[in-house]
Amino acid sequence: MYHSVAATASLSFRTFVTDPAVFREHMAAVVDGGYEATTVSDHVSGSRTEPGGRGVVLTFDDAFQDFHTTVLPVLADLGLRATLYVPTSYVGGTSRWLQPDGEADRPMMSWSALAEAAASGVEIGSHSRTHPQLDRIPRDRVRAEVRDSRSLLEDRLQQQVRSFAYPFGYHDGSVKRAVAEAGYLSACAVRDLPSSTDDPFAISRLTVTHDTGAAALLELVHRRSGLLDEVRSAARARVSRALRRVGARRRHAAASWDED
Repeated sequence: MYHSVAATASLSFRTFVTDPAVFREHMAAVVDGGYEATTVSDHVSGSRTEPGGRGVVLTFDDAFQDFHTTVLPVLADLGLRATLYVPTSYVGGTSRWLQPDGEADRPMMSWSALAEAAASGVEIGSHSRTHPQLDRIPRDRVRAEVRDSRSLLEDRLQQQVRSFAYPFGYHDGSVKRAVAEAGYLSACAVRDLPSSTDDPFAISRLTVTHDTGAAALLELVHRRSGLLDEVRSAARARVSRALRRVGARRRHAAASWDED
């Protein structure tokens, strides 16, 4: 799971930004390692590689403009496929949801750039409309976020949108049901575990951080998880959810104090 591929980033967002030269090294290592890169939907359907082949799924969250200017040429040069997840409210604008990280002005892809990526073989998936924490908002808004983003992408790109990625990776049973009911066939979480298709609506991914070198990337690709890894991942998710709830209560209390 990649986010932005660029030379600069704010300190708080730096973890999620890969240097362009390093990214090309990553993709060259994938090719030299004999891996076939494919899409999330092909992975879920079981048609990801030739029999006996080695498959890897490359995903890119947020649809920053640098996917079009920097990532897409590398993928095309090396014959690699990928899945790109788009928060539709920000297409042609900037990453306003990242204002707390000092990244509200990072340029986003335009509709024409998305169409070019789709025409080149990149799978386009939805990343909601406004990139909210879906497990912390009302159910009717969840349904609108997942339904309307899919409808808009299909209307503008004139192709089926089959995959979704939960913003921040946050989801629960209610959110998963909303995604399935909206017509998607798969959804990606994070979890930082190797992917499994046991649950196509909770596909785990491994985060590629700014300090991941080519050798470390191949270690991620080779990684296998055990029961302890699964337990740790579930525990991190519970802690994260609890901390977010505490933060929400504190913000509500502060707002009430200001009103008084």
